[in-house]
Amino acid sequence: MVSSSVESPPSVRERYAGLLEGALAGDALALAAHWIYPQAEIAERLGRITELQAPPAEGYHPGKESGAQTHYGDQTLVLMESLDACGGNFVMEDFARRWREFWDESKSYRDHATKETLAHLQEGRGLTRAGSDSTELGGAGRIAPLLLALRNEDQPTIVAAARAQTALTHATPVAMDAAEFIARTVFLLMRGVTVANALQMAAALPYKALPAEHYLQQAAAVRHLSAAEAVLALGQSCTIEKALPSVFALILIHGDNLETALIENVMAGGDSAARGIVLGLILGAAHGRRAVPARWTAALRAQSQAEAFLKTVGL
Repeated sequence: MVSSSVESPPSVRERYAGLLEGALAGDALALAAHWIYPQAEIAERLGRITELQAPPAEGYHPGKESGAQTHYGDQTLVLMESLDACGGNFVMEDFARRWREFWDESKSYRDHATKETLAHLQEGRGLTRAGSDSTELGGAGRIAPLLLALRNEDQPTIVAAARAQTALTHATPVAMDAAEFIARTVFLLMRGVTVANALQMAAALPYKALPAEHYLQQAAAVRHLSAAEAVLALGQSCTIEKALPSVFALILIHGDNLETALIENVMAGGDSAARGIVLGLILGAAHGRRAVPARWTAALRAQSQAEAFLKTVGL
């Protein structure tokens, strides 16, 4: 007789809701400590971050309140708005227009990719030529609402859309490959493949510029360390060659517990928001929305928007 205390695996619907809420929570949890690199400084100034906190006034996100998103999460919400307005379809022209209009009004932090893309659009470059030369993970990390909205499409269509939304701002082969890798990992998780096996299987697929198997090997080599030590060894910065192996290591070390993984990610320092949005997406898909602490989702400024979007796309 199976014990009633053993939870059944999350349904596909729960996994899709989990990937969206996990991504938003992972980004919002990182808001206060984002881009603080010395790990000791995070602990000394902010303590162990287990709740959504407002960022310090002198940081990169001044004026934002607890539960708000970083600029990565803000752009995820823009993509979600576009998908919602287009009936759950990805329309590049609509997303690009909304993305540009967002920056006309927003005081959210403008990173290199944003500044360069806006400059290119101002010059009159078309959507396929406006993206920056950035190899940072943030552009690929926005895709949670897209994966959810297009879930009933065939995989090539979803992959093409994931790559296209990334290319708007990050027009480098490795950035687009990273988006494809995340999408293919999610496809496997939705079939019930374990998160560790999903990483291995997705990494073994061919990519033009992403050495995914090498990154996974790097992460495996440091999985005996603490999460903080592993991220420090692999790299705390924004680039995919540093951030994605660090995401892999956090999954290999704490992949059975989304809450612990996201907390340890923040305490590891550096670009914890880009790592957090991808980490939350993957582990949310692996374990379902039940794994995302209710106290975090309740505190998200965008939670009502996320809930409305889930209803719009039939979840």
